[in-house]
Amino acid sequence: MLTIEQTRVEEKIIPLFTETTIDLRLPCGLLGFEQIKNYKLHAFADIHPFLWLEAQDGNGLCFLVVPPPFVVESYLIELSDEDVGFLGLNEPDDAVVLNIATFHPDGSITVNLKGPIIYNRDSLVARQVVPKNASALSIKHPLGN
Repeated sequence: MLTIEQTRVEEKIIPLFTETTIDLRLPCGLLGFEQIKNYKLHAFADIHPFLWLEAQDGNGLCFLVVPPPFVVESYLIELSDEDVGFLGLNEPDDAVVLNIATFHPDGSITVNLKGPIIYNRDSLVARQVVPKNASALSIKHPLGN
């Protein structure tokens, strides 16, 4: 098991927000989109702290994602040994954690804290996980609360 904790004072996530694109491989896909394995993660200064996770299968599917320190004061997840091995994580600093944001018809935004996307910052292999402590996390955390 590996515990990852991120807080708002973390400086290591700042390099994510240069105008850049990263190729990510999700061998298991995302929940509900298991057939899509290749994504591009786009960082644009004008939508900071959000990033776009774009599917590379040609259908135009994109997910708005955000690092958890921009959503909650402190975010702690416990990864299973299986997830740690799959991602090749040796320590918490090897991981980048992102959460999917959802816009609702009433204009509100919620963030899925229960199913984060984690990628290994060196190999760029990613997986959407359900942390061992998922019962303590919200699937629809209101942005701004």
